[in-house]
Amino acid sequence: MSLRRLCITLLRQLQFGSSGESLFGMFDGGTNAELAQFVVDNVADVLRLEVSHHQIPAHTPAAFVHQLPSKYMKCALLAMHRLAG
Repeated sequence: MSLRRLCITLLRQLQFGSSGESLFGMFDGGTNAELAQFVVDNVADVLRLEVSHHQIPAHTPAAFVHQLPSKYMKCALLAMHRLAG
């Protein structure tokens, strides 16, 4: 019987943005440790790029501003899928 192990890598960046933000994540590469490590090594840079490309418009209602970080993360994870192939 062969044992298949999940390859999970943790991301912990205590200094992530200019306003004291932190970035934490857990990425599952299935049985591919290199894939999980690739995501951890690159997701912070991709997330910074997504945030810089999508500045918050001045007319955005305050009620929607709190939803934007999750949209940035969704875009960053989609970009990571494209990068990882």
